[in-house]
Amino acid sequence: MQKKWLSLTDIPAEGREFSFQDDQAWVYLWEKNKLPCAMAESLVVWLSIIPQKKGFYIQGKISGSVFLPCNRCLEQARVGVDYSFGLFEEFEPVEPDHVQKPLLRFIDGAWELDIEHLFWEQFVLALPDKYLCSESCKGLCPHCGQNLNEKICSCERNAGDPRLAVLKQFKVKGN
Repeated sequence: MQKKWLSLTDIPAEGREFSFQDDQAWVYLWEKNKLPCAMAESLVVWLSIIPQKKGFYIQGKISGSVFLPCNRCLEQARVGVDYSFGLFEEFEPVEPDHVQKPLLRFIDGAWELDIEHLFWEQFVLALPDKYLCSESCKGLCPHCGQNLNEKICSCERNAGDPRLAVLKQFKVKGN
């Protein structure tokens, strides 16, 4: 990802394929967007761009892996990325959306695609809801902050919310 905008002028009717691999560009995006991420295995993006009557059809895939803090214990979690996507970008949207920045621009008589924005958007969509170092991660003690994967702390284990203690006295009778 050497540059932010990709020129789409010389793409033939059958389309053209591109591939991008630039670890420094990803580091820049993570820092810019304040994501505590590190490269585990280089992220590679493949794009297939096909001109259409009213825009461009873009198919792509991102693959590689990154390190992110585990959502339970905050240790490094290796997160694999293997994500395919497809989208259509119109030359001029029917209804201008002032919230979302368009991926296409027409400048100096040529169409260009904002690949930095496209890659960031698709990378975020590729990430799982939770990053875990392992499925069996025990997390941190809510009282002292001890990583429970390393050792069990000596904090008192609370049996639950004291306001609900009265419910423990209820007995359920069978039919």
